[in-house]
Amino acid sequence: MSHRNVKSNLSRCRDDQPPVHEDAVADGMHTQVARDIGREHETVTSHIGETSVVIHPGFNNSRCHGGLRVHAADKMETHDLNMETKVQAALTIAVFLEGVVTMELDGKRIALGNSDGPSGHVWVVSAQCSSRSVSQEGARVRMVLVSAPRRWIEQYLNGSPGDNQIARWLCSHGEETRWTPSKRVLALCEQILNPPRAPLAIQRMRIESKALEIFSEGLATIAGVSEAELSTGSVRAIGRAQTIRRYLVDHIDEDLSLKDIAREVGFSVESMQRAFKTAYNSTIGEFVREYRLHQARQALISEGISVSEAAYRARYANPANFSTAFKRLFGVAPSMVRA
Repeated sequence: MSHRNVKSNLSRCRDDQPPVHEDAVADGMHTQVARDIGREHETVTSHIGETSVVIHPGFNNSRCHGGLRVHAADKMETHDLNMETKVQAALTIAVFLEGVVTMELDGKRIALGNSDGPSGHVWVVSAQCSSRSVSQEGARVRMVLVSAPRRWIEQYLNGSPGDNQIARWLCSHGEETRWTPSKRVLALCEQILNPPRAPLAIQRMRIESKALEIFSEGLATIAGVSEAELSTGSVRAIGRAQTIRRYLVDHIDEDLSLKDIAREVGFSVESMQRAFKTAYNSTIGEFVREYRLHQARQALISEGISVSEAAYRARYANPANFSTAFKRLFGVAPSMVRA
């Protein structure tokens, strides 16, 4: 991990500090933690010693594969903090569960957090620059930050429209946007902040998996993908869709209306269609047509039946219409795949 030069300018230090929590972070501990993760920390205020509490109760950092980094904090500032940092090029996804922090990137002021509730933020740094964060004494801040270098993200890009939007973002500098984190992401952040007791290796794996999910939702904001489009529905909804699919496959040779199918599976037509579309990104009619075309293709290959017979099995009255649909789905005419 690259070095960051950090200066903590603590503008006030009261003699009547609160009792030190068992998880409180003193400046000497803060310095050691910073060194452990590859940062260089220096407190320049003369009256702050190694035992002075600067964060209460604390924070943690994780380094994941490929340069992905996770910083989680559940802290209360014991001083007015003005922290200056040299940050490396990266795209950062941040979720603030509580609290507000003011950040500056190369002099551009960005407000992080929301006094009315949780908020999500995305920002990008395309080259090393100066960063400053300001927080107030007594402020409670609970947040999870996930950042990744450009090379890590580029592994996943393949030139689709959404990918191009992400690529353009990576080339910008100081760009920032907000989004509303889903309930799922908020739950993942809580789990990162409050990990269960487990061997360190397992904890690190769990943090990395949750961080990836948080990061992907933040990237979706850049790509213009909504939470509804990302979601595959609840476990219950997926179970309903699987019930519908099994029924369709078992009765694929029958002529059933949507009303008949809904009655047999025990749903209304509307809820049945919605559950199936959400789980399989296909309407029931589209699924049935494609399933029958796959069956016809297999019969052409394994049994060597005629195109007319294959059209009949796929429930096409006109072989020409069958051939058109077949070629649209498989890219070749049905006559080309006959045994």
